[in-house]
Amino acid sequence: MEGGPLGDGDSDVTPPFLAASGKAKVRLIATRRNSALPANLLRHPIAQFATLLLVALVLRGDTFGDPNLHGDEVFYQTVGVAMHQGALPYVDVWDRKPFGLFALSWLIAGVSYDMLAYQIAATLFAVGTAWAIAAMARSWARLQGGLLAGIAYLLWLAPLQGFGGQSPVFYNLFIAVAALLVFRALPALREGRSPATIPLAMLIAGAGITLKTTAFFEAAFLGLYCAVVLWKSGAGSGRTLRSAALWAVIGAAPSLAIAAGYWAIGHWAEYWHAMVAANLDKPPHWPTSLARLEYMALALAPIAPFALLGLVWQETGSRRFVIAWLAAAVLGLVAVPNFYLHYGLPLLVPLCLAAGSFLARGVIGFGAIAALAILSFAISPPFRFEHTRESRQAIDTLEQAVREHIGDGQLLLYDAPPQLYVRTGQPLITPLVFPTHLSHLIEKDVSHLSTLGETERVLALKPGAVVMAVPPRNGPVNEETHQLVLAYVGGNCRLIKIVPTLERQRTDMIAVWGDCAR
Repeated sequence: MEGGPLGDGDSDVTPPFLAASGKAKVRLIATRRNSALPANLLRHPIAQFATLLLVALVLRGDTFGDPNLHGDEVFYQTVGVAMHQGALPYVDVWDRKPFGLFALSWLIAGVSYDMLAYQIAATLFAVGTAWAIAAMARSWARLQGGLLAGIAYLLWLAPLQGFGGQSPVFYNLFIAVAALLVFRALPALREGRSPATIPLAMLIAGAGITLKTTAFFEAAFLGLYCAVVLWKSGAGSGRTLRSAALWAVIGAAPSLAIAAGYWAIGHWAEYWHAMVAANLDKPPHWPTSLARLEYMALALAPIAPFALLGLVWQETGSRRFVIAWLAAAVLGLVAVPNFYLHYGLPLLVPLCLAAGSFLARGVIGFGAIAALAILSFAISPPFRFEHTRESRQAIDTLEQAVREHIGDGQLLLYDAPPQLYVRTGQPLITPLVFPTHLSHLIEKDVSHLSTLGETERVLALKPGAVVMAVPPRNGPVNEETHQLVLAYVGGNCRLIKIVPTLERQRTDMIAVWGDCAR
C-alpha cells in the first residue's frame, strides 16, 4: 500500500536533474526531513492521543456542563452520588445495569457531584477508545489510516447518542484495549506461545462485562479467538483447553467478585433478580423496537460502506479478526432486542477499525473523513452552546420551583429528570428512580417491587412536590400508576409551572406540582 500524506511511503531517491549538485541534494534531504517532522511526531502514542483529544474537545465541548444530556447518563450520575450517601444499588436504588457501571459513577462522583465530572471522564474514555482503534488499525493502515479510523469513531459517537456518558462510551474502552492486547499477542499465539498480555486482556474484558452484560459476547470472542489460534499453532487440545479455561475464569472474575460481595452482605436475592430475572422478565415491545432498529440501521449506514471497502483492502489475518469481532458485537446487540440508538455504539468500534484500510488511501481517506464530518454535523450538530445554556436554565427553574414549593414533604419524580433528587437535596423516595420504572408499561413489576404497590406506598407518604412529564415521555404508559399520580396531584397539590426541558435530542414538558396538602 502506498504511503499517504501522513504515511511512511516516501522515497529517498534523488531526481536525476539534482544528482549533479551535491548542495542541492543536501538541501533536498533537509527539506524532506523537515516536511516529515509532523508525521514523525504523530507516530508517538502521546502525540496521537493528544490529537484525538483535541478532536474530541472540539466535537464535545459544547456539551460540557449540560445537566440534562440524556436520561440514562444523568441516572447513572444520580446513582453514583446516592452511593456516596449510603445507597446500595439494587436495594436502595434499582436498575438492571451491572454494578461496575454504578461503581464507575461512584468513582467519578467522588471527584465532583457536578455533571461536568462525568462528561470529562466520558470524553477521556472516548479518546482512549479512539486511540486503541488507531493503534490496531496502524498495523495494516499505517499512520494515516489509524488516526483517521480513531477520528471516525469520535465523529460518529454523537449520531448514535454517544455525545455524553452513555454506558457504551465507557465499556467500549475496556473491550477495545483488551482487543488491542489480543491483536498484538496473535503472532506469539501462532508460534504456540501464550504471552502474559492474554490473561490481562481477559481481565480487562471481564471488567467491561461489569459495565454492560452484553459485552460478554465481545469478551467471549476474544477468548475463543485466542484459543483457536493457539490450537492451530499445534499446541494440542489439552493445552488449548487448559489455557481457554484459565482465560474464562480470569474474564469471569470481576463479575464473580461482585456477586460474591452481594451474597456476603445478604442481598443476593436482589442482585440475582436485577441481573438475571429482570432481564428475562422485560418483554420487548416489538413495534417500537423494530422502529428503533430501522433508525439505528440508518444511523450506521454512512460508515458501513467505508468499513466494507476497508475490509476488501485488508490483509486476510486481520480481516478475519475484525469480521469475527463485528459478528460478536452484533450478537450482543440482538441479545437484548430493544435497539435503542446508543445500543449500536459497540458496533462502531470494529466498523471504524475495518474502515482503516480505506481511510489510509491518501486524499481519498481525507475526503471520506470530511464526508463523515459533514453527515455527523447534520445529524447531531456540534457547537450548540446556546442549547446547553437553555438546558441549564430549565433544570435550574425546576430545581427552584421544587425548593420553593415542597414544604415539609418529600419529592416524588414520576417520569422526570432524576438528578432533581440530588440538586434539591431530597432523599430517594423510592428505589424506582429511573424515569420509566414507575411510568412505562413494559417496566411493570420487572423489579423485585410491585410497581403499583410502590406507587401507592410513596403516595401514602404525602409527598410535598411531584414532578412529572406531561404527557409521559415513554409509551405504552402504565395507566395504573399514571392515574394514581394524577389523582394525587389533582386532589392535593397546586400546579406551579410547566417547564420546557431540553435533552440533547428532544424537548419535554415537565410539570411541577407543589404546596401539596398533608
